[in-house]
Amino acid sequence: MQILTVKLKRQKRKADHVKFLQETITELNNGIVRDVIKGNDKLKLYNKAKLLKKYNRRLQLILY
Repeated sequence: MQILTVKLKRQKRKADHVKFLQETITELNNGIVRDVIKGNDKLKLYNKAKLLKKYNRRLQLILY
């Protein structure tokens, strides 16, 4: 029984982390699009793009 509770807690924690990553990726993507339309600083865009790539990789590793 204890093994099942640990497994359920781990699954919930993983699901919460996946949800957090998906929200962060969506927010970064929207920020990049908004900054491109406004024509903001390219350094900010570069940093956001690097973070977006990093979080996408991390999400893919967690899901598979």
